[in-house]
Amino acid sequence: MAVNRRKAITALIGFVLLTIVVTLVVDTSETASKNRDIITHDYTFTGESEHWSAVLEVEGEEVFYEEEEVLKHEEKADSKFMLGYKGPLEEFASTSELRYAYKTPTSASETSRQYDVPPKEKTFTTRSNSLVDEDAVIEVTVEWDDMTEKFTLSSENNAK
Repeated sequence: MAVNRRKAITALIGFVLLTIVVTLVVDTSETASKNRDIITHDYTFTGESEHWSAVLEVEGEEVFYEEEEVLKHEEKADSKFMLGYKGPLEEFASTSELRYAYKTPTSASETSRQYDVPPKEKTFTTRSNSLVDEDAVIEVTVEWDDMTEKFTLSSENNAK
């Protein structure tokens, strides 16, 4: 009978310890999720020049949290840059070379295309994972054949 009582006490102590460990783990994960600041970004930047128009769509989020008394930061983003020739395709069809670039305060992207045959499109898209602040001004440069145009994009929310 003493053996059964000892087994019961051991089982009870094991159950109590397991309950305490599970409670601590669950409480820690809930506390960690409560101590996160999340900033959501969803902006559209637009701009144009004489021959070109461009749009930069930015979606993403930043997460700030503390881990072991150190402030940490994570971010993820999906940015889509779209450049369009404003004239008719027939006018753009004589182009043999196109180079366009855009520069944000934190990143830059450049794309070049060579045409052996007349281009069949006049809209170009580039994707990145760069996060851009809403108040940023994006510088765009487009070079095609012997021509160059520069212009800026600004957030539609900041347009005046």
